[in-house]
Amino acid sequence: GKTFRGYRSRPNGVIEMRKCRERVRDEETLMVLHLTDNEGWSCKAAGEKYGMTKNAVIGIRNRIRNTAHCYDSCQQYVDNSLKPLWWHDVV
Repeated sequence: GKTFRGYRSRPNGVIEMRKCRERVRDEETLMVLHLTDNEGWSCKAAGEKYGMTKNAVIGIRNRIRNTAHCYDSCQQYVDNSLKPLWWHDVV
């Protein structure tokens, strides 16, 4: 594929580096949620570990909980079948 600033594009033209950055951001978000929900960390401490402010972590937590189609309607399916840190095993 073509290159852009040294990065190879995929056949559909998407730069692979962008996907990597988005994946890192997603994993950091999941980890912040894990630390605050399961490990008892404060929003401030979890945020500092991942370069976020306390209010950014609070915002993430609120957006997840306020997304009715994601959080509320999925509660009926919560059976704890996913272990903590499940995303670490996904490649």
